[in-house]
Amino acid sequence: MTTSERRAPDGATMQLRRQSKLNRWDSPWLNPKFLIGLAMVLSVILLGVVGPLFWEERLSYPASSPLNLPPPWAPGFDSETDKPVVQQVESLRDRATPSGVSATNAAQSSSASITGGNPLAAKTPSASMTGGNPLAAKTPSASMTGGNPLAAKSSTTEEGETEAAPQPVRRATGAAAYARFGTPTWDHPLGTESSGRDMLAVLVVGAPRSLRIGLIAATLGMLAGVLLGFTAGYLGGWVDAVIRTLSDAIIVIPVLAVLIVIGAYVKVLQVENMAVLLAAFLWPGPTRLIRAQVLSMRERGYVQMARISGASSFSIMFGEMMPNMLPYIAASYTGNVSAAILAATSLEVLGLGPTRIPTLGMTIYYAISAAAVLRGMWWWWGIPIAALIIVFSGLFLMTVGLDEIANPRLRGRKVTA
Repeated sequence: MTTSERRAPDGATMQLRRQSKLNRWDSPWLNPKFLIGLAMVLSVILLGVVGPLFWEERLSYPASSPLNLPPPWAPGFDSETDKPVVQQVESLRDRATPSGVSATNAAQSSSASITGGNPLAAKTPSASMTGGNPLAAKTPSASMTGGNPLAAKSSTTEEGETEAAPQPVRRATGAAAYARFGTPTWDHPLGTESSGRDMLAVLVVGAPRSLRIGLIAATLGMLAGVLLGFTAGYLGGWVDAVIRTLSDAIIVIPVLAVLIVIGAYVKVLQVENMAVLLAAFLWPGPTRLIRAQVLSMRERGYVQMARISGASSFSIMFGEMMPNMLPYIAASYTGNVSAAILAATSLEVLGLGPTRIPTLGMTIYYAISAAAVLRGMWWWWGIPIAALIIVFSGLFLMTVGLDEIANPRLRGRKVTA
């Protein structure tokens, strides 16, 4: 066959060549989605490990920082080192005060005291050499003794003009809307909230703990699911019937409603207690998944050969079958972590989480309780929501990547003739 008669490579071949350049070791674990998701989750874990080395955790406690400081990088703000911006904010704050206050203070300061004031301070041309009688009437309507100093002052002046009423507070817009907050500073790069917590410290402490709840709950639920799933799928019989019935009964229970009732009766709820509480409802899903896989794998040749060779049931389940199911188990584990974090955050937003320990869900609860949305304090609730988005996106990408690792058909590879 000559060179001109050779066929051009088709699309599948070109795709395989591109993948071979990116993954020269041809390992399914070097999945881009899995690696990106793993990097996002590890960044949150490293935030809890490395963050305390660069930022003080005590700033996450109430009354440890100034109140209501916006981030200095936010639109309309700048750090306190830039004097023109700070002066502009201060001037806008002065403009937002009632204009009638200064006029009232001036009028009160110019009014006569009970004794008539200092006679030597008189500057009117009609004043005598001795300063005149300090109790003399200063208005045509005043009495000989100066009148009752405690009497209510008339709202009309001598010319019949009425005093100006205090002007209403001017509503500032744009950058002036933030004049009611404190001056931003780089000492608190993510701002502070109404309880005096630094948002960066809350993020350093709260994000890893929210992820910790999911990891503990998913680990406990996964261990129970693996044990029950392998037992039900491999042994079968009445053991399979009992485990299948229990998992089917628990999986239909409205978990959030039950957790709300339990959380309302538990007075002191810690991170570990919440994780164990969530793990009690996370095992039915992995149990059903692993049981279905074991039912199809127990009839394969290598399992039959292990039985003939006299291997124990425990050795066959966890020594022969489990290594082939690691991608499925890992995908189910990441899904359980997401479900546990979502359930824990739902409880915390309702105020049923650990109150003594800052978490992302409790931070959102405090922001809602303090009307942070109506007050314009977007950094109070926006930062924890952004952290949750990163965590859920990373776990989702890991789950999708693990599905592609477990199922080669999802990798886009086609067998060419």
